[in-house]
Amino acid sequence: MKNSRNEKVSAGKTAGRRGLIFASAALCALALSTAVFAAVTYDSSKDPVVAYSAMTAYVGGQLADINSRLASAEERIAVIEVSGGGGGSSSGGGISNEGAAQILSRLTALESSVSALQQENTSLRSDLDRARSDLGALVAGLQSDLNSLSSDISGLSDDISGLRTSLNSAKSDISTLKTDFRQISDISTKLNTLTYRLNSLSSEDGEIGALKKQAEQLAADYGALLEKAGRLYEAVHVPYGSTVFAKDAEDSIVVVLRTGSAEAVSPYTELGTAQGLNDLSDGGELYHGDRLELFHNVLVPRGGTDGRGVRVTSLEGAYLMIGGDYTVVEP
Repeated sequence: MKNSRNEKVSAGKTAGRRGLIFASAALCALALSTAVFAAVTYDSSKDPVVAYSAMTAYVGGQLADINSRLASAEERIAVIEVSGGGGGSSSGGGISNEGAAQILSRLTALESSVSALQQENTSLRSDLDRARSDLGALVAGLQSDLNSLSSDISGLSDDISGLRTSLNSAKSDISTLKTDFRQISDISTKLNTLTYRLNSLSSEDGEIGALKKQAEQLAADYGALLEKAGRLYEAVHVPYGSTVFAKDAEDSIVVVLRTGSAEAVSPYTELGTAQGLNDLSDGGELYHGDRLELFHNVLVPRGGTDGRGVRVTSLEGAYLMIGGDYTVVEP
């Protein structure tokens, strides 16, 4: 009988140890489920990396606390085993039958609770793994988005740099255009001024009109002289040193040197006074001592009243074509 009782007590002790172990496991599962629930329900949408780090730290802290409690439970079990239980039947230091039965009943309930907690713990671990996987995928996606955003920002920076270059080039072109417009405005003003002056000169009362009238008059006079000279030209041999004058004071003659040499005779020697002989062939003025060119028409005006004429300078004399009434004065 005593042996049967000892076996029951020993079984009760073993069941007690099992109960404490199961209770410790239940506490561990409860703490772990609390940690997993906190990690799963934690709002990680704002900053997944920070949330993941915080969750890891939190779960680590809970596991450390559970390990501490397990160590404390194991120490208590060891004390119970050494002391043979605490306060049982008077015949020995072990646990009474009623206590053992109660412990067994409680251990059975704890085993059932621990089994349920283990299942829930397994489910929570699975949820935690999925949450970790989803969190990793989210972090990877955010990193990819961050790289893409960085690339877009770099491209945008290049576009802005190109736009700045284009803007500076456009500003330079605008400055050049402004300078060109100012130059065009100045040229337009000068052109308008020249046009006004040209119109003024081209009018009948302007300088060009007056010059045209003078040219027309000179052409008419020249034509008349040529016509008169053509009617009156006479080939005359004039000896050396002799001078040919116009005969009438109000008339004039045209002299053409054909052979020999001759020079102009005039009391006017100052250039620009228009008081010499007129070379009608090239439009020049011959003053005293100037040589006559061969075959040039030379006009000798006003007879001999002012001393203008043509003197032969070749020793053998010279042949002159004379148009008009003339006189030859020997030296």
